Amino acid sequence: MNLIKKKVAIHTFILFSLICLACYLLYYAYAQRSVSALFWAISFILAAWAGFSAFLRSFCIAIISITVTLALVEAGLAYLPELMAKKTNEETPRSYFDTNFSYSTPAYWQLGPFGSQPQAGIFQSRALASNGGVIYTATYTIGADGFRVTPQFGVDLKDANNMTAINLPRINFLGDSFIFGEGLNDDQTMEYFTGKIALEKKQPVVVKNYGVHGWGMHQALAVLQSKLDTKANLQYAQTSPWHASRSACVDFYSFGSPKYKLLANGLVERDGYCRSFSWLEKSPKAIRGLVNSSKIYQLLIDSLFVTADQDQQIQLYLGILKTMQADLKHKGQPFILGFIKADEKWFVGSYNNEKILAAIKALDIEVIDMTLASKNEELAKQYYIHELDKHPSALGNQERASILFPLFRNLPL
Repeated sequence: MNLIKKKVAIHTFILFSLICLACYLLYYAYAQRSVSALFWAISFILAAWAGFSAFLRSFCIAIISITVTLALVEAGLAYLPELMAKKTNEETPRSYFDTNFSYSTPAYWQLGPFGSQPQAGIFQSRALASNGGVIYTATYTIGADGFRVTPQFGVDLKDANNMTAINLPRINFLGDSFIFGEGLNDDQTMEYFTGKIALEKKQPVVVKNYGVHGWGMHQALAVLQSKLDTKANLQYAQTSPWHASRSACVDFYSFGSPKYKLLANGLVERDGYCRSFSWLEKSPKAIRGLVNSSKIYQLLIDSLFVTADQDQQIQLYLGILKTMQADLKHKGQPFILGFIKADEKWFVGSYNNEKILAAIKALDIEVIDMTLASKNEELAKQYYIHELDKHPSALGNQERASILFPLFRNLPL
């Protein structure tokens, strides 16, 4: 009898341990967007069920074999790039975000109509170097519309549905983390310096920052085509050739962003969402986050729906710029494109910086070189934050604002 009681106690302990471990893994899967942890949690839940009851035991064991395999594949796909990087570049320092700061938490991000976008609030971000030291510490203020606030010179679209109440010329800034001001405080962005220069020249303007980390020209076009109040005296978009892969939905973080297809006339039209499906777009945030984090899902999307041909990506990118120009010309709103050259080694097809610049000019788009160097590889150190983070420094933003403002000043207001 004591032996039976001992076996029951051990059995109960094992079941309880499996359930506790499954609960922890479920929490970890939600908090860290870990699909591998989710598969392990499901495996332990089914193992507990199979140990508790003979009902559907064979079915549970079969499913466990599948979920364990998926968990191993998911973990392997996630770990492989890091493993390869250590083998080939073990001593190379890298940058990473401090997870103790709010920017690096799910509280910062939401899936909006344009893809990943910040939530309203004040957030702190800190980037660290793997070999020691702080790369930057910054505070981001995000408005109710999900876009960054520019102190003193910015316009809050929630409080001002149109510009008639403000009665000042307006400049919209569209782009990615360079326009957002990654790694910088609110009063160090290109938008802020543009407003400051304009005030010093006694020609005050208001600005609107439509830049977001990881965005591209496809999101800039979607913003201009949306119901947002984007009417302005100047639409300034800042771009670089690497936006081509984002516009073609190649990068995993383009999940949920607007997808476009190239038409025969060189323009583009909307074609759903990048790396996603309609049922997924309607799913709860936790499910969307898990699916998007899955390395297996990303591999399937890359294999089935994404073109690896860089020339085709660039052709779509040029079509997006052509459509932006056509739409804004129809609205009678001036459009200037700031172009930052990519490193020469980025190109793997027939294009280069000069060929892309020539193609943009052929579209009758006013384009200005904002590289601040003849080649991006030769950019002076004072124009970017850190050797491990090439986002613009405050000085870099100030220099680009000083290039832009004279062009805006000469426009008819």
